[in-house]
Amino acid sequence: MTKKINTTPLEETEQQAFVIWLDSQISKGADIIYSAIPNSTFTTSWNQKRKNQATGVRAGLPDMFLIVANMPLFIEMKRKQGGVVSKEQKIWIQKINETTGVKAYLARGFEQAQSIVKGVQMAAIMNENEKSKINKT
Repeated sequence: MTKKINTTPLEETEQQAFVIWLDSQISKGADIIYSAIPNSTFTTSWNQKRKNQATGVRAGLPDMFLIVANMPLFIEMKRKQGGVVSKEQKIWIQKINETTGVKAYLARGFEQAQSIVKGVQMAAIMNENEKSKINKT
């Protein structure tokens, strides 16, 4: 029996593609700033694990933090198929989404992450259009 191999791009590859796209949008003048959150740095060193814990590194915090058109958001990246959302990640996403003024999203692949940002940008444009209509009346 042949074992089926998952050929879906890895989460890291999807996130790299997302970063390339974000940088291209920023170079075109998009109102975006972002950073990856290096909270999942793997180490076999117990000393480093203790240091991480002592300095506040916690499991589950989403992979990316962005401010898009003045809207703060987090994105947890997963590969399109086979990516598992941990219990800690689910808790972080839920708690962030219970917070006023910030959102957390799960993106399965680069295209979903890109769609999330485009959606936030469109919502900001629509909000601005509504504000200008109100100001004109």
